[in-house]
Amino acid sequence: MKELRISSTVTVILGFLSFIALILMYLAFSDIAKEPDTLLEWKIVQFCWITLLLFVISTFFTIGYVLKIPDLLEKNRSK
Repeated sequence: MKELRISSTVTVILGFLSFIALILMYLAFSDIAKEPDTLLEWKIVQFCWITLLLFVISTFFTIGYVLKIPDLLEKNRSK
């Protein structure tokens, strides 16, 4: 259960950072369309993609820990 608690906390933090990353990506892409020098904007987009990828991986790990909980998917539970 400790692994699930840690994994869910990391997933929530990465979810919040992913939301911020999406906003930054939007701003970076809109800047890329306007400016000739776009090196900084592409670095921001790369960092945001890494953040989104880590969030997806963390989500899969958290789902894996949740599915390891005994009796979670058992159909015939005691009444």
